[in-house]
Amino acid sequence: MLSLGLHRWVLPTSLLLLWAQNVQAAGNRNLTYSYPLQHQLLSPLEVVSGRPERCPPCFNCQLDAFTCGNFGECSKFDGQCKCPPGWAGIDCLTPQCDSLADGEHRRQREEGKECECKDGWTGINCNVCQTDDACVGFPLRGQPIDDDDRIGNMTCYKGGETVFNNHQMCNVTNRKILDMLPGRPPQVTFSCDKEDDTCQFQFWTAQVESFYCELRDCSSRAERGYDKNSTFYECDKIECKCVPGRFICGEDGSIDITDFLKEDIKGPASFTCTSGQGCKFEEPGMNELIMTFFGDSYITLQCEGGECLHYSQVPGYEPPPKPDNSAFVALSIAGAGVIVVLVSAILWWAGRTRSSDFGAIRLPENESAKLMTDHVPASLHFSNISYSLGGKTILDNISGSAKPGQLLAIMGASGAGKSTFLDILARKNKKGSVSGTTLVNGRAIADEDFKKVTGFVDQEDMLMSTLTVYETVLYSALLRLPREMSLEAKKYRTLETMNELGILGIKDSRIGDTGRRSISGGEKRRVSIACELVTSPSILFLDEPTSGLDAYNALSVIDSLVSLARDYNRTVVFTIHQPRSNIVSLFDQLIVLAQGKLIYSGEADKVTDYLSEIGHPCPLGFNVADFLIDLTMQAGMEPRSLDSPPVEEAQPGEDDSNLADEERALARARSRTRSSSISLHPTYRASHPGVDADAGTEESTTTRAPSIRSSTAYIRRQTTRLLEAISPASQVRDGPVPPKLAELIDAFKRSEIAGQLYAEIEQVASAPTVQGNGNGTTELPDVAVESSLSRGRKRASWGTQFRILSGRAFKNLYRDPALLATHYVAAIAVAVICGFFFQNITNDIAGFQNRLGVFFFTLALFGFSCLSSLNLFANERILFMRERANGYYSPLTYFASKILFDILPLRVIPPLVYGGIIYGWIGLVPEVSTFWKFMLTLVLFNLTTASVILLLSIAVASTSVASLIGTLVMLFNLLFTGLLINRKSVPAAFQWLHTVSFFHAAFEALAVNELRYLQLHEEKYGVNIDVPAAAILSTFGLRAESFWWPNIALLGIFFGTFTVLSYLVLHFYVKETR
Repeated sequence: MLSLGLHRWVLPTSLLLLWAQNVQAAGNRNLTYSYPLQHQLLSPLEVVSGRPERCPPCFNCQLDAFTCGNFGECSKFDGQCKCPPGWAGIDCLTPQCDSLADGEHRRQREEGKECECKDGWTGINCNVCQTDDACVGFPLRGQPIDDDDRIGNMTCYKGGETVFNNHQMCNVTNRKILDMLPGRPPQVTFSCDKEDDTCQFQFWTAQVESFYCELRDCSSRAERGYDKNSTFYECDKIECKCVPGRFICGEDGSIDITDFLKEDIKGPASFTCTSGQGCKFEEPGMNELIMTFFGDSYITLQCEGGECLHYSQVPGYEPPPKPDNSAFVALSIAGAGVIVVLVSAILWWAGRTRSSDFGAIRLPENESAKLMTDHVPASLHFSNISYSLGGKTILDNISGSAKPGQLLAIMGASGAGKSTFLDILARKNKKGSVSGTTLVNGRAIADEDFKKVTGFVDQEDMLMSTLTVYETVLYSALLRLPREMSLEAKKYRTLETMNELGILGIKDSRIGDTGRRSISGGEKRRVSIACELVTSPSILFLDEPTSGLDAYNALSVIDSLVSLARDYNRTVVFTIHQPRSNIVSLFDQLIVLAQGKLIYSGEADKVTDYLSEIGHPCPLGFNVADFLIDLTMQAGMEPRSLDSPPVEEAQPGEDDSNLADEERALARARSRTRSSSISLHPTYRASHPGVDADAGTEESTTTRAPSIRSSTAYIRRQTTRLLEAISPASQVRDGPVPPKLAELIDAFKRSEIAGQLYAEIEQVASAPTVQGNGNGTTELPDVAVESSLSRGRKRASWGTQFRILSGRAFKNLYRDPALLATHYVAAIAVAVICGFFFQNITNDIAGFQNRLGVFFFTLALFGFSCLSSLNLFANERILFMRERANGYYSPLTYFASKILFDILPLRVIPPLVYGGIIYGWIGLVPEVSTFWKFMLTLVLFNLTTASVILLLSIAVASTSVASLIGTLVMLFNLLFTGLLINRKSVPAAFQWLHTVSFFHAAFEALAVNELRYLQLHEEKYGVNIDVPAAAILSTFGLRAESFWWPNIALLGIFFGTFTVLSYLVLHFYVKETR
């Protein structure tokens, strides 16, 4: 009775469902246009109550009359079905076409037609993959990706075992079933979801679904044999439903197994496949039905399955082990060690003292007799030499002469203009305006010819501390002596010059510097003189050669100059501050200056008589040099002449006795006291030329008052004086000459000595070819012509200069090994530290980060270590300017030698050592081409950074300022490296900042070289994701195809540009200007 009762309900219900299905199918074709959105969002009650009378109800899966096919999920929000993959339609009973990889963008199958699947896909609803190409870009389960993201290395796994979501398309092979359905082949689709432990089973005839089942609490396993493989799916529960009106589900002329499926199909169920034998589906109730009607024990199937997986997700896949880099690491460390040992051996060999430098020297016969005698004697006459700077007169009409074999001493107090006058005589570059006449052997010659026959020794000794005395003088000889001279002759002249100056005994001693003293100050001064004397100059200028020396060393230096002048017929001109009496006795000519004015110019022996003639005799036993300095100083401190306003005038309300200014009162009292001893009374001096000036002095000095009358007036006066001192007008205005000093100047102008001097200069200028010297008439040779003809003044060629300067730079480098050793030790130590922390770098996201980190750290290391280049030129700036001014070499050869011996030892070898150690240790890509690209990038970056720092050291004289600018340049480049700021986030107007950053060029080149073809394996969302590193590079704003261009090319362009700019600045900017 119960069965009959149920069958009473089956027919009406089937008819209702069939009617509803037809209505929905008719309306589904225009669903979007037939049902507004508000109707779709109505609740079930609103749908029922709101529909027109006699209209069938709208589809709503929350109503008992409707259901979601294939166990689709019914949404509680809108009453619509959420269909499983491969199904669509309002009731999830319409198959989808195209491919499973298309996701939600699949077409529904048209009614009465079969699906046309995309290439590589098959099945009634196109859910089964056939080829690996079909899986390209297939989304990994659970991974959120964009439409443009495509996952590589996907494969179509056909092993039958479910990894995530497996789909199988099966043909029923039961003979009886096939016989009963001619032209309507029965088929089965079977799919499983690993995450939910569920499977889906659909039965089809003629590609029309008849019934479907959901299997729950499923497990799967696989058995691998030597001759066959088997997969087993076992599910504890099963629930099946008919599709009303379909085959065996109420279709005309067929049975209806709806109640049977609902009541008898409970589980458990199994789905088993064996390679070569097909598959079978078993369930107790289903087996009984098959046995009853078709005579088989179960449904037999021939299935084809497929699941898109990444190759690392295929069951049984084991990732290959990472290549063993131990051999590469060993070779890298061994190579770095060989480089260090080789460099050390070269330095040791180069640093050995070779006896050939100091052994016996054999001169060719044609050179042995003309070394020190081969020079052109030159007399120097100068008249009315004046110099002004900024509108202020520094020197005023200085005249004098110096002849071969004589010493001309220029004396004066500090600030008298001695060094300025010597610079003008030596034709140094001066900032101000120079006027006057200088004659050499009675001729005005060009500066270029003048410098060929002169030498100049500065007041400060600028010598390379690492060189020996012999090497210092020898390099001067090699660079400046004629190129036609043999090497043996140049060495002989070096030793001969050192012997003359008494420094041959210390030839093997190093010059030394502060903290590492080697030779004394006097010896160092004589070395400086030897560097100029070795070229056998006709005229030798020296700026205060005794400055900073004790009395004995000062006498020794002057005695050497005397020997040079008198024994070898040289003209020696030098400045001296306040020499002792035994030094003064060696002078031949003497010039005394005071405030840029000429006080005396003539023979040194006559200065005492001259002082007596003008009323200022030098006391017996008193050093005439000290007396002259005191005389000029006291005359310079005298009040101004009556033609100009007094220096200090009492303001209204002030006491005119200077009592309100203690300092000024003391100064005036002192000046008046001293003025009494040097007062020049013309009448008295004319009638008593030999009487001491002190005899007529009876002036009284002004005494200081006991109190100050007005502090306000004092402050006002001091403020006025300060403002006058700092005002521009006061700096450019020539003040009046003190009267006593003016009297000394006028006294020399009217003297007989001055008359003879001016007459001699006029005679030489008017008749330059004849000079009377007391021994007859001798023609004075033309210095420029004679030196060119007899000595061939072509100095060392550029190639020779480069070779000599390179040797000097190399010796300077290896004899002061602190910088060299620090760079090498730092490269090795930091490489060991990086190798320890970054070793065994992995091919995942963390490994990607570590690679970028080690690249960034490496660039920062070498970038900031290049700041050590600041001192390489800064320590030699003054030496370069002086040697260039003295004609040692061309700026190009000096620059090339500095570049060579800064690049090779400090900028090429350290990155090679560092890269050789860390590359294999941390496990970067073990390919030879990739390794050498890595090395090339490091070396080019180091060279570029060093060239930038070299430009700063040349352009900026202050080391501290250059260091600050260099640090800011490095920080700017670090900011735009590409790791701290993403290139894509920078506004378009400022993206060029990445292009001009050499850090960015090197960083991107290193990253692209290492990561361009690398696949990163990351376990994410429960699966192993394979991500191309190039995709992440693009996320960082790095371009995956930018190694050679623009990055490596940019590094080369930067290096060349900054190197050329450095040379141009050196050539045009770094000059000696006094």
